[in-house]
Amino acid sequence: MHDSHPRSYDSQNPPEILLSIYVHGQRQPIFDDQLGKEVHEIKVRDRFVIGRQDVAKGEPGPFRTISFTDRRKLIITSYHQREVSRQLLEVAPDRGGAYLRVGNIGNHEVPVSPATEGRIAHKQVKTFVTQNLTQQPIRLMVGSNIALQLSTSRSNPEAEFNEPAQGMLSQSVADVTRMLSQSRASEGAPAPDSPSTDDVQRILNAVSAVLEKAANSPDFYSSAAENVCKLGNFDSCSYLGLDQMANQWQCEVTWPAPHHEAEVTPRFDSKALDFIWNNRQTWSTPTSLEEHTDDHHVVVTPVLSRDSVVGALYASKKRQPVSDQMLVDCEVKFVEVIRDCLAVGLERLRKEREVAKQQICLAQFFPPGIADRILNDPALLETREENISVLFCDIRGFSAISSELGALQTMKWLREVLGELSECVIRNDGVLLEYVGDELVAMWGAPDEQRNHADLACQAAVQMVAKLEALNESWADRIPAEMLPFGLTIGINTGDCVVGRKGTDFKYMWGPLGPTVNIASRVQGATKQFSPKPIDDDTPARFTPPTILITEATRVALMYELPSRYLGSIRAINIPKPIRVHEIAANPSSNWPQLQSLYEAAYQQFTQRNFLEALNTLDLITREKEFHFDGPTKCLRDRALTLLQNPRQVASDHPVWMLDRK
Repeated sequence: MHDSHPRSYDSQNPPEILLSIYVHGQRQPIFDDQLGKEVHEIKVRDRFVIGRQDVAKGEPGPFRTISFTDRRKLIITSYHQREVSRQLLEVAPDRGGAYLRVGNIGNHEVPVSPATEGRIAHKQVKTFVTQNLTQQPIRLMVGSNIALQLSTSRSNPEAEFNEPAQGMLSQSVADVTRMLSQSRASEGAPAPDSPSTDDVQRILNAVSAVLEKAANSPDFYSSAAENVCKLGNFDSCSYLGLDQMANQWQCEVTWPAPHHEAEVTPRFDSKALDFIWNNRQTWSTPTSLEEHTDDHHVVVTPVLSRDSVVGALYASKKRQPVSDQMLVDCEVKFVEVIRDCLAVGLERLRKEREVAKQQICLAQFFPPGIADRILNDPALLETREENISVLFCDIRGFSAISSELGALQTMKWLREVLGELSECVIRNDGVLLEYVGDELVAMWGAPDEQRNHADLACQAAVQMVAKLEALNESWADRIPAEMLPFGLTIGINTGDCVVGRKGTDFKYMWGPLGPTVNIASRVQGATKQFSPKPIDDDTPARFTPPTILITEATRVALMYELPSRYLGSIRAINIPKPIRVHEIAANPSSNWPQLQSLYEAAYQQFTQRNFLEALNTLDLITREKEFHFDGPTKCLRDRALTLLQNPRQVASDHPVWMLDRK
């Protein structure tokens, strides 16, 4: 006799916990370093760390174990698959073997199948009862194609792992075909070993007819109602939607459609609807005529989405003088089969909307190619260290112009200017990080690897400057002439940086964090200081500052040479080490090489404290009309003249220039 009670846990002989790997649904052999051979599953007796290969530590490729004194590691992916952390999960049984603890030590949630087990969040530990793994193994879903199965030596190896909606539908189809077979057997026909082909085909045709409709199409619910009638020989079927706010049922479709206005509003049993709403179970009229006085047999079943009742299928037919309970049960199951089709369609629609929402959100930050990759591989956004280039861009003259334009016009102007600048970022495969007032921040090198990220950042900067002429022209009738042309100040830095999610549970964003970002911001601010300040507020500066400044790290990382000049070494506020900066010529003239050569020669003389020689060289630059108002030349000349007149002011870290503001 089959024991209906669950077996008690045998603490003296606990089942062994087994770990196996599935890739694209196929089980992978694992090389066990302790056994020295390949096995289909690893016995989990000690603490296991699971993650990708760490090349820096000399670890082997995937599907191998490494034993340490306090733990073992199972490598499930090669080093270049960065969607998986080097240390993703920690699996450990308790001493008695009664429980298994699974901790998420990676950076992303890990889904668990069956879905009723939920997910394991970052830094969360989930405990499983070992005995339960015998009845239902679990799978930890990693990335897009890897599943880690945890089972026991007594588990059923053929256990299925379906999503809830799909699983319910499969079970409903199996139940109704089995019930049809039993119905025939009760009528005296020999019981078949399996449902008839006609039965299966009829049910699958109905299921396919509903599932092929999009859940947001007008035919979705009408197809469901039609197929309920065809499967169960019902006279009519309606789909009722539930208005959650008003707590009211609304008939959205009826099949067959009514032909007369008098038939527009079918009668629905309010008690049946209350029952399915409160109990989330199917309701049907009793079989016996004595138990129910109505001349119709009614089946009402709730349609669920994310465990909430969103609607109902309401099927009705004329009662027969004699009703077989088995056939009535089959009719109920027919309605539930189509009900489960609706649940599958609604779940599919929900996921499609989530994907669309993610696409919209990602498109705000990332260029289309990278956005698509992230959508298919969310682990690209995991926190990690990368070599990146960061760009800060600010609108020169914003404060003065915005005070003249007023708030509404300023917003319109800012939107247009930042839109054009952002287009340069996206066109060069950059990531828009944020807007801070009139400032734009962008980066290259992550989440997707870009070997030429420094070049891309500099190309974007040059293209931004090229946009200025058209922008100034389009706003010439609204911005006072004395404030035109407005310009840009751009700073770029390259270096290693931690990239990932930052913020709090209330608000977070994705991006870089660390000194590399801070230096880029300071370099952008330094552009303004390579030009003398106005004598007073009423006298605008005549000298032009550099538009694009890059650090030495960015210049070294460039794969292609750009027209540039070395401006010197600066010390920015809150940045301990001096920063070597270069100016990129956004629109160099034929005389640019002369400016570069003379300026760098003068700076070399300045560095060697030959201040008089430096002044003479700088004078050669100012004789050229084109460079007469060059800001960096004027600044270096002022510094050289001051130190020539006051030698005691030469600092110990000369020629580093200490900036007085950010």
